[in-house]
Amino acid sequence: MMNEYICMRGGMKIYCRAYVPDIGRKKYPTVIMCHGFNGSYKGNIKYSDVLTGFGIACVMFDFCGGSINSRSDGKMIDMTVSSETEDLKSVIAFVKKLEFADADNLFIMGKSQGGAVAALTAADIPEQIIGLVLLYPAFTIPYTARKVRRQFSVLPEKYELLGGVAGREYMYDALELDIDKCFENYCGPVLILHGDNDDIVPLRSSERAEKRYKNAELKIISGAGHGFSGRTAEAAGKLIAGFIVKNIAE
Repeated sequence: MMNEYICMRGGMKIYCRAYVPDIGRKKYPTVIMCHGFNGSYKGNIKYSDVLTGFGIACVMFDFCGGSINSRSDGKMIDMTVSSETEDLKSVIAFVKKLEFADADNLFIMGKSQGGAVAALTAADIPEQIIGLVLLYPAFTIPYTARKVRRQFSVLPEKYELLGGVAGREYMYDALELDIDKCFENYCGPVLILHGDNDDIVPLRSSERAEKRYKNAELKIISGAGHGFSGRTAEAAGKLIAGFIVKNIAE
């Protein structure tokens, strides 16, 4: 069963879509899915196809200004990692009130930049998140921002990045991100999935994250780059489902 919703962050509308199993229960463990930079909710539909078969509800959404074609409000030039973190917190509060969602079994999943957003959010509200799934998480964002910053005496108002556009505030925000708090503040179970052919976020970044989290496991997806599709997405979906089922609180 698919439903569409509008969630609000202040005066900004956030487009959400939910896929809910139809197996006669009132409440389902629920995973909120975050897309990556210049992505959209559509990239997570393939995972909902797997997870609903395991009795897991899935909620996906577009970040405000999260892409050049976002269905949510906002312009991409105004988007920052911190603004996406606030978007996710608003979605979490909204989802917890939905009839089908088991608020005691709420998971977050994030891809690339969305993985960093998910991790930062879980660190801020750890008591609300029972488990965290990170797909090739972009913990390297502050490092990349420092590299870009050194190229300019004055940061441009906007610049092209990964097929989209980033604004000056995106860079300033990235330079100030506290990635360390991700590992220090969240003690729940974490599943990290990363391809061994990723040419955007190096595998060693996730290897370091696995060691720094208190309760994390890294699964390497053979042959996958920065993004999963086909057989690699199928493998990832099964690992995600197994992780969530294992960590559902009774």
